[in-house]
Amino acid sequence: MKKPFFLTACLIALIALLTSYSIVFAHESITVGDYTLEMGWLSEPPIVGQQNAIVVNVSTTSDEQPVEDVSALTVTVSYGGHNKALTLQPLGEDTPGQFVAPILPTVPGQYTLNLGGKLGDTDVNVEVQPEEVQAAEVLQFPIASAQQNTDLGVMNWLIYLSLLIGLIALVLGVMALRKSR
Repeated sequence: MKKPFFLTACLIALIALLTSYSIVFAHESITVGDYTLEMGWLSEPPIVGQQNAIVVNVSTTSDEQPVEDVSALTVTVSYGGHNKALTLQPLGEDTPGQFVAPILPTVPGQYTLNLGGKLGDTDVNVEVQPEEVQAAEVLQFPIASAQQNTDLGVMNWLIYLSLLIGLIALVLGVMALRKSR
């Protein structure tokens, strides 16, 4: 009597797990004409103040062959009304069809990528929002508290004060030696 109840509970749990599970893709893939473009961050999660890059992978949709000529493709990153044109460069010699555009994100939030220009004879005009840039606190450990910062400030002043007292003592000692002569 307990065995059917256990099997039913397991089946319901398995169905709930499978239906609630969602796959998250870090890079967004878009088809434009005969080409597939995959875009995202080189290092994920993207963190404020850490060097990163926009990755653009380009291949043909028919046979998934890498595309190596993206010279007519432009990449612009936008945030809060500000735009910056980026330069695509090959990721490496052994990674055809993969390109990067270095960037240092300085503000947390959602950035927008605009790809424009041409791939072969195909016009490209794509807008993508990659993974949101996170504040540095996401990875920092342990997080420095305001009290720790205050303690460091007090410690610095004590160090400077002790150096000043030592310097004054040295000057007084030299003056005392000169006077005794």
